[in-house]
Amino acid sequence: MNTEVARGESPLPRTAGAQLTAAREAAGLSIDAVAQQLKLAPRQVRALEEEDYTHLPGRTFVRGFVRNYARLLHLDAEAVLGALPAGAAVPALEVPELQQTAQTMGELPVTDHSRPTWTRWAIPLTLAAIVAAAAAYEWLRPGRDAPAVARKEAPPAVEQPARTEQSSVLLPNTLAAPTSSPPTASTAPDSPPPPAAAAGAVEQAVVISFRDNAWTEVRDQTGRVLLSRMNPAGSVQTLSGVPPLDVVIGNAAEVSVSYRGEPVDLAPYTRQNVARLTLP
Repeated sequence: MNTEVARGESPLPRTAGAQLTAAREAAGLSIDAVAQQLKLAPRQVRALEEEDYTHLPGRTFVRGFVRNYARLLHLDAEAVLGALPAGAAVPALEVPELQQTAQTMGELPVTDHSRPTWTRWAIPLTLAAIVAAAAAYEWLRPGRDAPAVARKEAPPAVEQPARTEQSSVLLPNTLAAPTSSPPTASTAPDSPPPPAAAAGAVEQAVVISFRDNAWTEVRDQTGRVLLSRMNPAGSVQTLSGVPPLDVVIGNAAEVSVSYRGEPVDLAPYTRQNVARLTLP
């Protein structure tokens, strides 16, 4: 390295695709994971890394894709953009982004766009009208009011006997209240055990420390996602979930895991610097 500097030489800069590929592999990310984060198709991510610009929609879109990709991997976006080839060297990068749109709009008849508008709105409106009609019928049908009237008229017919019986029963219970045991017996069956006592699942804590940038995803027994992101170097994540916990860690060599206060050895679960394990 010192010899090259002394001679006034500098190492040739890598292409943008090579920089993105190297950074992704170092972070332990797959092409599918990157595509999901950038909202791109996996074939588009692969085309960026392989510099196959014939399958991408022109220079403006390519620069936007490359900038977002570089930021995801914590690279200098401007440096990566500067490594893109010149337009004269790669004619595919100079295709205007509006060219394909104009051709597509010209090939589709105008009537094909107007027809789905009616069907798109007619079907939901018809379903809404049916539901509203059914609700109105259910609310206004004669059979619905009969039970309500019967319930309102029933209390006056039995009101006087019930009042007399209640007064005859309450007096003895009031006198025998200090020594009476039936109230305790009658209330005992109505006291169900609290739901918390029946639930046996207890959340457990896991602590993940990152010495370098690494993608990590953690899910608990219920399928809840506790963590799914690129974690910067020097950060620490403390998570709590119902075990078993499914864990996937990229760049596993630069990550430490502690579960229930004990360190976890990631080496037996690591393949190609990506660890996949289940914490019981």
